[in-house]
Amino acid sequence: MRHDIDDSHNRYDKIAEILLKKLFQVVVSGGKALKLKTIILSLSVILSAFFGAQLCAQEGHPLKGTWRGEVNVDGKSQALVIIMDYAEDNISGLINPGRSSFRFSDATLDAPNWTVSASAMTRDDIAVQFTATLHEIGARNRYLEGTWTQAGNSYPFKVTRE
Repeated sequence: MRHDIDDSHNRYDKIAEILLKKLFQVVVSGGKALKLKTIILSLSVILSAFFGAQLCAQEGHPLKGTWRGEVNVDGKSQALVIIMDYAEDNISGLINPGRSSFRFSDATLDAPNWTVSASAMTRDDIAVQFTATLHEIGARNRYLEGTWTQAGNSYPFKVTRE
């Protein structure tokens, strides 16, 4: 996936470079006057190609980002925030950022099934694990839904990516 993004970056960079060269050649060649519309159109195409590639590249891996939702523990709904990063085939994460945050001690991705599992230890030494499946992978509002296990008890949970 990263290779595809790099390829599109290179492609957009090459297009922008060619368009800039052509624009420069037209502006300086033979003293020909260019219409303002032509200059604006050329610059628009160049900027669209450049910024379009940047916007596509910012999305990153589908797990990367901030996820918000809740888990229902013993009949009480608890807010849940998970921040995940994916770099070089490694998943790292932070649960409930702030003073009571705790980091993943281990995390794995079953890529063919888009199932992620992570474990952590709270500041109160309570073991926490979750296993969830990623739904709506290509959508902006993709979500993880699965099982949250805390102190040996399992509960359903769902978090949506911001």
